[in-house]
Parts: sequence; structure tokens; C-alpha cells
Amino acid sequence: MFKANQRNPFISINSHTHKRMQLHSRKYGSGPPVIILHGLLGMSDNWISAAKSIAERGFCVHLPDLRNHGNSPHADTHRYPDMCEDLIYYLNNEQLESSRIIGHSMGGKLAMIMSLLHPERVEKLVVVDIAPSDYRKPENTFHARLISTLLQMDLSAYTRRSEIRKALEVQTGDNDLAMFLTKNITRDNQKNTFKWKCNLPVLYKFIQHLHTGLEDLDLYAPCSVQTLFVKGNDSTYYTEEHESDRQHFFPDSRVIGIDNAGHWLHSQQPAKFLNILANFL
Repeated sequence: MFKANQRNPFISINSHTHKRMQLHSRKYGSGPPVIILHGLLGMSDNWISAAKSIAERGFCVHLPDLRNHGNSPHADTHRYPDMCEDLIYYLNNEQLESSRIIGHSMGGKLAMIMSLLHPERVEKLVVVDIAPSDYRKPENTFHARLISTLLQMDLSAYTRRSEIRKALEVQTGDNDLAMFLTKNITRDNQKNTFKWKCNLPVLYKFIQHLHTGLEDLDLYAPCSVQTLFVKGNDSTYYTEEHESDRQHFFPDSRVIGIDNAGHWLHSQQPAKFLNILANFL
């Protein structure tokens, strides 16, 4: 599936060694399929209200949890090729030949890779607050620091979810982020303690890979899929410097910015965001 290349991180996966993963998913509505791919440390839960709104417009919306997130299985790798294989497996199981795909952040990068490698499987593409660019800059350590912080927290020391949320707020200094992260907590019924839903050690190990750009997929450019980039105007994830990469990989695309919105624009400005999606989908 992936054209092999000595230095290509998207190198072909031997089907005998790649474990097929059945992703946990929620579904809403009926009609043409729309797949929503969440970002790093996210899960399908974050997108339920958006999915219901899109479903009301006559679509069947699929909300998979990506590997190592939410209620999907954990694995010892977290590379885009693995996630792409998972997604193809999911689409095949659901008998979906082509779908509209919406991806946020890490999910947006995955959606772009999917559209470059398998354009015949993607009807339309919406990329939310991320570019096809390389984000591996020395100053770009937010996610690595955040996951490191979470790994150092001993969840077994807490008896209430609200206590963990408060501790996260103190650690991050961000109430919205603390609430977002608290969704990643579940109970370990055997030990009767809290634990993280997401596979933090593996996500930490592959964080640099998740920040890579699409340069090694230049062979597949330009992408033929009609694409919309939606960005938060207060976000640093999509700025003027990312324009040339967008135009190179996705010439049939345009960008819409939303005021008073950062990286989590779908929860910060839901009405504006859903209106933009409705007009495009």
C-alpha cells in the first residue's frame, strides 16, 4: 500500500506483521458516510455534539477512536501508516467505498495522508487546524511536555475524578485543557482505581513522528480530493508559513478562519464551525 523508500517513515507494512485493529466507533444518523478523526489525546466523545448536528443534515457520521485512544485497543506503535491501515480496515468492514473525512490536528494529518495515498476512498476532505507541514521545531514541545506531565501523575492516589481535574488545572494552568484531559480517565475495575484510557507511554515514544510533515509523500502530490482547511484565527497551528505546503499538496483547497477560536475551534465556536462544514459537505 505504501511505496517503499529507504528514508520514508510511511514505508510499506508487511501484512503478516501488522496487527489488524478493530477500532471502537460510534455512529449517528443515516445517509452518505462522514468519518470524523479526533486529535492527539482526544476521542470520539469530544465530537458527539458535532456528529449529531451533521447527522441531522442527512449523513451517517462515524466517530472512531483511533488506536491507543478512547475505547480502541492499545498497540506498541503509533505511526501514521498504522493508523491509515486501521482506517482502511474500518472502512472495509463498514463496506464504505468512499467517505467524506473530517480530521482535527493529528486526525487531520491522518486524513491528509489517507487522501494522498487513497484518494479514491475520500469523497471530500476537511482538515481542522493543522497543515501538511513539519512541526518538529525545538520550541514545539507542548504535547511532549503535556504527556510527560500526565505520565508522572499517580492516578491511584485520587478517589474522585474532580480531584484529578483540579490537579490537572494546577499542572496545566488551563481549565478547558484540564476538562478535556479528564475525559481520558476511566476506572480500573480490578484495582478499583483510576487509570488513563489512552496509551501514554506509546504516544510519548512516537510524538516526534506525529509532528512530521508530508514531504516523504511528495510522490503522491498533488492530491485530487476537494479539500477545506478550517483554522482557528487565534491558533498557531495554521499560519501564513503553512500556505505553500497546503497549495503544493492540496491545490484544490481553500482556507476558512474562525475568529475568537484557537486549536479546539469545534468546541470554542461550534455554531460557526458546523455552519462552515454544512456548506462544504
